[in-house]
Amino acid sequence: MVEPLVKKAAEVEDKAAKSYTEGLAKIRGQGLKYTDTEAVVTRIAVDTIIHKHLMKAILEAQKELEKVGKGYEHVKEPEEIELSGEQALLVKRFAEMHLEIEKDMIETYKKMAEKMTHPLFKGLAEALVKNEEDHHRLLKKLIEKYGEV
Repeated sequence: MVEPLVKKAAEVEDKAAKSYTEGLAKIRGQGLKYTDTEAVVTRIAVDTIIHKHLMKAILEAQKELEKVGKGYEHVKEPEEIELSGEQALLVKRFAEMHLEIEKDMIETYKKMAEKMTHPLFKGLAEALVKNEEDHHRLLKKLIEKYGEV
């Protein structure tokens, strides 16, 4: 189970973010010019704050996933699934309804990736594009398979 590791990472990142933020305040409060060093520490502090929030978001997502249930780890490809006529029609309609949502999310995340300046955010947006493209692919396969019913 990954949850304890995520909790630990969130706690460590939280402590580190506070430490970096306090350290930056001390450096800046002394009135000394540590411009290059301050920039490096600021970069690490920013990244650490992002890490902290990402770990918290992962924990929240895991809580929500527990409500959805298990089974998504071993998903069959649409070609491997056999349904009756009525089931097939319902699945096709469901897939068609959601295909537009996936198209919209692909475009949204592509635009985000183009505009993001922080490499972590940019990489996350690019990963989300790939994930949404996979959703789109699966929905299209369902529509193709059950469009003949």
